[in-house]
Amino acid sequence: MRCRRHHNYVYTQGYFYCTRCGHRRYHAHRGRRRKNKKIGIGLGIFATIAIVAFVVVNYSGNFQILSTPIEQITEYVPKPPIFKLPPLPEPFTMPAPPSRDTKTSDEPTKIYPTLTELRQIALDDINKYRIEKGLRTIVSGSAKSSQLYAEELLKEGCIHHVSDRGEGPMLRYKNNGDTMFLVAENIAGQLGTDWGSPEDQVLEGNYNMMFDDAESDWGHRDNILGSQHVSISIGIAYDSERLVMVQDFESVLPSGYQYDPSSFMTEPVDQRYCW
Repeated sequence: MRCRRHHNYVYTQGYFYCTRCGHRRYHAHRGRRRKNKKIGIGLGIFATIAIVAFVVVNYSGNFQILSTPIEQITEYVPKPPIFKLPPLPEPFTMPAPPSRDTKTSDEPTKIYPTLTELRQIALDDINKYRIEKGLRTIVSGSAKSSQLYAEELLKEGCIHHVSDRGEGPMLRYKNNGDTMFLVAENIAGQLGTDWGSPEDQVLEGNYNMMFDDAESDWGHRDNILGSQHVSISIGIAYDSERLVMVQDFESVLPSGYQYDPSSFMTEPVDQRYCW
């Protein structure tokens, strides 16, 4: 006779024994629990696989598989900054002492005016004297003869009006192809530039011909102050020993003027003044 509601099991010798009805129970319930447990684990694994499959199918576009080789990935890794040490200073070297033969001077380098500037200085000085005497000024001429003769006299070291070829002022104009004028010539010879600057010697030459010309019967002064002169061609040549200045005062030829034939004839060299 079995119990209607509950058994009153008592464990004995490997099984349960009901004291009321004598029913025996041999651990069958343990096997069912293990089976239920395996079923639960299987269902859990299945559910997990199903969830993973669902996520992969529905969200596969949101995942990107890394295809870049590992070697290339290192290119994107920022490199640590490289600090360079400043270069070492060059070793200091004592400058060599100046040579005893080296001469130093604080004097500035002398800059002499050009020939064009010297000619203008001479012309302005002559016009100053003419203005003081109430005379009109004269302009610069273009004859080549004046400069060529000044250079010739500088090489010779002497001054004179007739060249070694027997050419006077008028003949030099003709032979050099210059425009013909009536020409009155002044020549000044000065000591070299060691005794003063070229412009100072040009001014001194004008001054001597203007105010210290008694030996030449004031002929140089008369040429400077000649009222008939319209222009002057000036030649200047100098070196460290001497300076030569040739002034050819030019007057316009009167209408129908006939040259004296002697103006174009060679003649003996006149008195030389050498230094």
